[in-house]
Amino acid sequence: MSETVTANAGSAMVHDDPLAKLPQSGGKRVMLKAAILSLALLLQSISVTAAVVSSLKQDFPDASVMELQGFVTVPVLGNIIATLVGGRIAPIVGKKNLCIIGTLLCFIGGFLPMFVPILNGQTALRVLAGFGLGLIQPLSASLIVDCFKGKEADTLMGFQSSAVGLGATIISSCIAGVMTFDWHYFYFVYCLALVVMVIVMLFIPNAVNEIGRERKSADNAPKKRTKMPLSAYFGMILQIVFATGYGFYSINLSLAAEETGVITATEAATVITVVSISSLIGGLFFGLVKRFVGMWIGLLALGMNAAALLIWANTASMALWCVAGVLLGVGFCWFMPYVNLLVNEQTDPSISAQATSYAFFGNSVGSFIPSYVFAALGALTGMTSTWKSLNMGAVFLVICMVMVLALMLSTKAKANRAAAQAA
Repeated sequence: MSETVTANAGSAMVHDDPLAKLPQSGGKRVMLKAAILSLALLLQSISVTAAVVSSLKQDFPDASVMELQGFVTVPVLGNIIATLVGGRIAPIVGKKNLCIIGTLLCFIGGFLPMFVPILNGQTALRVLAGFGLGLIQPLSASLIVDCFKGKEADTLMGFQSSAVGLGATIISSCIAGVMTFDWHYFYFVYCLALVVMVIVMLFIPNAVNEIGRERKSADNAPKKRTKMPLSAYFGMILQIVFATGYGFYSINLSLAAEETGVITATEAATVITVVSISSLIGGLFFGLVKRFVGMWIGLLALGMNAAALLIWANTASMALWCVAGVLLGVGFCWFMPYVNLLVNEQTDPSISAQATSYAFFGNSVGSFIPSYVFAALGALTGMTSTWKSLNMGAVFLVICMVMVLALMLSTKAKANRAAAQAA
């Protein structure tokens, strides 16, 4: 009798486990992976629209520079808010449902401004797109951790980083093509969000909504929630420092090229293309490299990013600038999945989305402040050169290296103490 009860209990546990309901092999599992990775295609859909800012001035000649820049920067505020909110509501709403809501908001906030005749109205509506991206951003990584383990998760995390670069390439190429005849139609690129939404609806099983969802026990008491690990907060702070340093590249590289007097703005654009292509390709090898170096890949990635900024800041050779572009592209696409894995090392599905959202929140904050940090450091040090300011960016990345090294040494020391006590 007791054996029958035990067997029935075990069967019920398997039946209630949402992971057991996911496809375990074959084409359906491949499509599940593809659907999760498709979310990453949208993550750069706000930033790459910077290409149309100069064209906006044709329709809004009286707009200030700040108002024109706000078309790209203000939606980041929606992203920052959503990365905090999304992680908390994911276990309540359901992770698949939240992906659908996020992609729909991305489409609404990206496409509908086409019909708004006021620039500030367009910018305000685009905050919805930023909010939608903020909802799916942590899920694009946490769903990999939830649904896959070991080498499979490592490989997919690298692919996720490549998918971000692929999405940026697709969207920016479409915008460039549209701008050859009428830039006003660039809003149609946000139809990609509808395509991703349909892919999610068709190929991510409804069982994903149950992953991490809070349940009550047999005595109707709510299940005790897993405590957020310190690594999640560490990852958030690390991302703020990293994105601030990396942001010196984003805001100053083109200006730095002109300041060299040797490298042109067109050549700087070529370097940026090298960064994008390197990021796209490098992500494919993240899982392979991590198998050999483990979590030391984070330190390696940061070193590559710092080296790239130092090369740009202290040379005026196009060949060396392209080498730096490769280093930055590969370093970036290895660092991001490293952080996503780091913050989820001690989580379970009930808090994985929230832990990942902390990391993306840190990245969003860090991406928002580089221009202000540059101005503040310039006021303190007298450094106003956009070219030499890239050295400042490298300093932030070196600080990140020290933080990661300290964490790894601390973790190793704790493991050694635990082993000694066990012996």
